[in-house]
Amino acid sequence: MSTALNSLNTQLEDVLRTLKSEPVNSELQKGLHDHSEGALPDPELSKLASRSIDLLHEIEQMLEPGHLVLADHFLGYVHAKCLVSAVQFGVADALDKNGPMTITPLASACSARPDRLSQVLRVLISNGIFAYDRTSKTYTNNHTSTLLLSSHWTQWHRWATLYGTKFYDMARGIPCSLRDDALRSPAQINYNTDLNMFKYFESQGWVPQLHATLGAGATAQAPGILADYPWVEVEDETIMDIGGGGGGFVAMLMRAHKALRGGIFDQPHVIEYAKPLFHAPGGQFADIGAQVPIENLVGGDFFDKIPPSKVYTMKWTLHDWRDEDARRILRNIEKAILPGENSRLIILEAILDTTRSARLSRYGDMNMMIAADGVERTWDEWVELADSAGWVITKVYPLRNAWHCAFDLVPKSWQKVKL
Repeated sequence: MSTALNSLNTQLEDVLRTLKSEPVNSELQKGLHDHSEGALPDPELSKLASRSIDLLHEIEQMLEPGHLVLADHFLGYVHAKCLVSAVQFGVADALDKNGPMTITPLASACSARPDRLSQVLRVLISNGIFAYDRTSKTYTNNHTSTLLLSSHWTQWHRWATLYGTKFYDMARGIPCSLRDDALRSPAQINYNTDLNMFKYFESQGWVPQLHATLGAGATAQAPGILADYPWVEVEDETIMDIGGGGGGFVAMLMRAHKALRGGIFDQPHVIEYAKPLFHAPGGQFADIGAQVPIENLVGGDFFDKIPPSKVYTMKWTLHDWRDEDARRILRNIEKAILPGENSRLIILEAILDTTRSARLSRYGDMNMMIAADGVERTWDEWVELADSAGWVITKVYPLRNAWHCAFDLVPKSWQKVKL
């Protein structure tokens, strides 16, 4: 055993030296951590890095003492609240404005106590957020903390604030929600309400923060969605986005592909909200209004009937529904889809997995349970759900820097499989 661990340590030390050396480190930063607007990680490096992360985590689990693993869980609130604190006090912005800073001027710039700020930063730095130089005793931003800048195009700081506060509070309801007689979601239990979470957020005046956060996430993930799915294959078709809400996803596709035509199918009141966004003077999406004719903005109920189309998209919709309801939705789409060379249903959802690199799928699964009584699905569960509703998954596209994949589905009755 000692021989194996000595060998492991020697190999890891060698690899670490190599990764920190030049030009390898610069190549690593450019290939994996370029956060400039629209940039994506190198696909091959990203795949290799994920495999390395998963292997190293598996080794870590084999070697780490159990009490430390438990401590990471019962003290996990520390990580969330330290991150929230750094965002609320504008640490990343101060460092971006002033460059390397020692703790006293940094604390002054943030209107914070230097002793406590240094404690918070110690936790974050050990987790790879911010950097610290022991020789000069200065703090700087690194590739991760740069994402927390209030001016950064991804606006990830909004997620830290919303999920580290509102959703943090909702999670208190998890234990009680596990009882065999529990009917409320963890969020409803925590807030002592029977309202769904959107209605409750509405009653508290929190909906603008929710929309701003989800909108920021959509913007941050857009480059991978546009680059890694072959939208050119359906450029001559009209894409009907089921559950498309206010139209942000359709607008993103239309702006990137001028030959595309789009539409939205959602509840009538949502469609009434979306129409002026595309067709009123000064509307948010008025620039691509011609690609989304007003007759393509259709109100209805996807549990009842779906408007006919050759191409459908559904993004982050089915995870709101348990299998029985999701199956009903899929069956209605299968009844409505028009046959054609490019006909398909494109689902953009997470694939639930157990690896370290796929942990966002597990966080998403818990958040769906907490807030909406929803669920993410494993690959086998997706295959089974599709099959039971009359569909075949023909291809899966990983999407860089996105929390989900894109699945192509066609009706089983067509006996059409694309490899």
